[in-house]
Amino acid sequence: MPPVITDIWNAALVHPLINLLVLAYDVVHDFGLAVVIVTVAIRLALYPLFRAQVMSSRKMQELAPALNDIKKKYGNDRARVQQEQMKLYQERGINPAAGCLPMVVFFPVLFAMYAAFQQVGGLSGSHALSVQELRDHVLWPFIPPPAGLGDADTIDLTAHWLPWVGSLAHPDHLFFDFIGPLPIISAILQLIASVQALPRNPPQTDDPTQRTMHSMTYYLPLITVVFFKDLASGVFIYYITTTIFQIVQQYFVMGWGQLPRWVPALNQIPTPADRAMREREQAAIKEAEADMKLADGVGAQKRDATGGRRRGRRRKR
Repeated sequence: MPPVITDIWNAALVHPLINLLVLAYDVVHDFGLAVVIVTVAIRLALYPLFRAQVMSSRKMQELAPALNDIKKKYGNDRARVQQEQMKLYQERGINPAAGCLPMVVFFPVLFAMYAAFQQVGGLSGSHALSVQELRDHVLWPFIPPPAGLGDADTIDLTAHWLPWVGSLAHPDHLFFDFIGPLPIISAILQLIASVQALPRNPPQTDDPTQRTMHSMTYYLPLITVVFFKDLASGVFIYYITTTIFQIVQQYFVMGWGQLPRWVPALNQIPTPADRAMREREQAAIKEAEADMKLADGVGAQKRDATGGRRRGRRRKR
């Protein structure tokens, strides 16, 4: 990566993240807890953005039955299907792309967290920044370095409540020196959040794209375990914390989703979102049916008018 890009990347995300971690570490004296505190602070700061994402996903779920009706009626006319879908989106005030916006924020922060551990902890054989180097090149003037450390010392990246992890800059390979609890917990929580985000009563559809997306809900956690198990343990603490935050947020906005299929006892626990979602789904279906009837009526009137003019010309001849 060109030095200019690296400098911008560090100044924009990595170094501010290190400052927040050092500030939290100076309070709790445990780098694992510092990661949790900073993660919660980031989620709270970005709460409006992530709430907009969850609300957009919920509205799309509510529109699913109406969208399915449109596809059934105009399935052979793709242009008409898209036209009716966009009309429904506009009437309900929905931007289909809004659900992707938080990912633009989530992944840079995830990569910045990895880079922070790489610089502070010497991940992947890189040089670990000393207290003097942090003070001179990374920390803001009003952020003091951790107390009790000399200029040549490095920050202790131990999470004392995770005794099997020596340093959060190292991967978690507790089991057979291959994988550890943190990647597994991350994958399980990702699966829970993804299933919870699925509509509780999905409409029947033959759309291969929808089927593929549904299948990926179950495949992605496995991909996380296989391809990202060697990431720094601190990155998984960030991922676990932010996913728990997401699950709680989805509970209030979207309910249990499809989790009751796997945990039937959840059917007995109502959520704040259940009644509102049912009411919105019925409203969306009624609006779609009214729009389709109106469009059919206008089309019939045009056909009758055209047919009348043609019959009149034939009589005149």
